[in-house]
Amino acid sequence: MIDKLIESVLLLIVGMGGVLISLSAFASMIWLFKVLDEKFNAYRIRHYSETIEIKPGEDELNDELVAVIAAAATAMMKKPIVIKKIHFLDQAAGTNWAVTGRLNIMASHLISKRK
Repeated sequence: MIDKLIESVLLLIVGMGGVLISLSAFASMIWLFKVLDEKFNAYRIRHYSETIEIKPGEDELNDELVAVIAAAATAMMKKPIVIKKIHFLDQAAGTNWAVTGRLNIMASHLISKRK
């Protein structure tokens, strides 16, 4: 009887140890994927932000730029748009999260094909 009790406790310890080891392996894999994803996204954002870097003097507001923005907004919304205010984003103030959020919002808009 005592032998069966010792055997069952030993089986319990080995079984729980196996479960804990497999769970810690899964947790390590998830952590590794998270770290790799963060590094990959940081690289993508850094590469993207380098390609769209604003040159000095480009943030001037003129009538042609307002007309182009109004035409694009009118085409997108399919109704007349009145532009009341234009605000330029400061590149230095944009964090990685903000840039990623803007990219996701821009990518989520459905672009309809012209007939």
